[in-house]
Amino acid sequence: MSKGKTIAAVIGVVVVAGVVAAIVFSTRGSAVSVSTAKAQRGTLAVTVSATGKVETGDKADVFPPTAGTIESIDVSEDATVSAGQVIATMDIAPLEAQVAQAQSGYSAAMAQLAAAQKASPSASDKTAAGAGVTAAKSAYDAAVAQYDTVKSSGVSAAAITAAKTAVGAALSSYTYAEQAYQAYKVVYAATPMPRDPSMETALGTLQLARDSAYSNYVTAQSTLSTLQSSTNMSTALKSAQVAKDQAYAAYKSALAQQAQLAKSGDIVNAVSAAQAGVTAASQALALAKSNLEGATLKAPRDGVVIFNSAASALPGASSATGKVSEGSSVSPASAPFTVVSLDALTFNAQVDESDIVKIAAGDKATVVLDALPDQTIKTVVARINKTAITTTTGGTAFSVLMNLADMGDAVLLGMNGSVDIEVSSIADVVTVPIEAMVEEGSSNYVFIVNGTQVKKVVVKVGQLTDTQAEIMSGVSENDEVVVSNLSGLKDGATVKVN
Repeated sequence: MSKGKTIAAVIGVVVVAGVVAAIVFSTRGSAVSVSTAKAQRGTLAVTVSATGKVETGDKADVFPPTAGTIESIDVSEDATVSAGQVIATMDIAPLEAQVAQAQSGYSAAMAQLAAAQKASPSASDKTAAGAGVTAAKSAYDAAVAQYDTVKSSGVSAAAITAAKTAVGAALSSYTYAEQAYQAYKVVYAATPMPRDPSMETALGTLQLARDSAYSNYVTAQSTLSTLQSSTNMSTALKSAQVAKDQAYAAYKSALAQQAQLAKSGDIVNAVSAAQAGVTAASQALALAKSNLEGATLKAPRDGVVIFNSAASALPGASSATGKVSEGSSVSPASAPFTVVSLDALTFNAQVDESDIVKIAAGDKATVVLDALPDQTIKTVVARINKTAITTTTGGTAFSVLMNLADMGDAVLLGMNGSVDIEVSSIADVVTVPIEAMVEEGSSNYVFIVNGTQVKKVVVKVGQLTDTQAEIMSGVSENDEVVVSNLSGLKDGATVKVN
């Protein structure tokens, strides 16, 4: 072979080799880099996911007894305290002034009650007045009987007997009237000036009733003397008539006397009002003393003290932290301190209203905290709150609480995290990662790797979770499915598995 032909042959080989190399390198360059996962057979847990934060499940708020100012705080925030330990003390100067004022009000109320009670007719006074009416009526009945006897039989033993009866009844009537008058005089004299005008009227009426009863008694005696010493029918009858009329007048006066005592209801009402005033003043004094005693805020239980931010809405709260501090104004409407137990932590998850019906107490749950992403906390649903809350995005959710036991010092109040709550499970199913699913129209597909190529397969999907999909047909256990760069794949495409 000539030298020229040899060179040409070499050049031809190089060209062919170059073409082959170009084809090979071109083929390699068109392969799509993908990640894969194997289809697995097992139990698929259907879960509901939600976010939430760590709270305490056992806490006790510390409220001030009344509005006031924090004078001193004896512990630092997050300090461990025992039940009964002093946390803070309010400024007691205003509270002491309130006690003194309440004590003064109570003393004044007691003095007013005492004065009203002295001015009020007693039950015995009213009983005497009633007995006076009865006696006056008896005297009047006796005088009528005496008059009828004299009128029908003249001056006789029966008439004299009737006259004696009338004298006795008149004396009894006068005695009761005198007692009622004298008793009311005591009430009248004890009443401080200025007296109620009705008391003047009552005293006058009682005096008139007494005088009338006495006059009736004198007339009854005179009639008896007339009957005993006279045989003149006209004189005896006239005397009996006068005695009857006088007895009737005394009876009417006794009725008036009783009515006046009954009208003393204004005084009785004054006593009732004074008694109510004493009760109110006593309650006010007890409350003032209780507020003073409660000005020392103590821990209601063992635990850790939390300084609340509720006080930020009140004048004097720390503008830097919004938490209670010395000089802060406090109110019974909000607790400046809370004592919590870190041994009873809970995770409070906000579950969307569309998922809440799937969850029940006792469902298994897995909590992962943002601060501890490598630690999974196994727990169960303890409680589902029945009242909806509004989320920060304006949605409606419900609080689902799960207990966090034996967390140690790493888990702190307020830590954020997420939870997967298992609402059901399906045994012995084939699953693939949710990332492997491709949806086109009404059909679902996955790409199965076969050597260096992929095959686009139609699948029938069952239950879905946030991470897994149940494959009812189209994929077998251990099939290798593509889970990345799905948008650039076609059936039969060449792939390079990472």
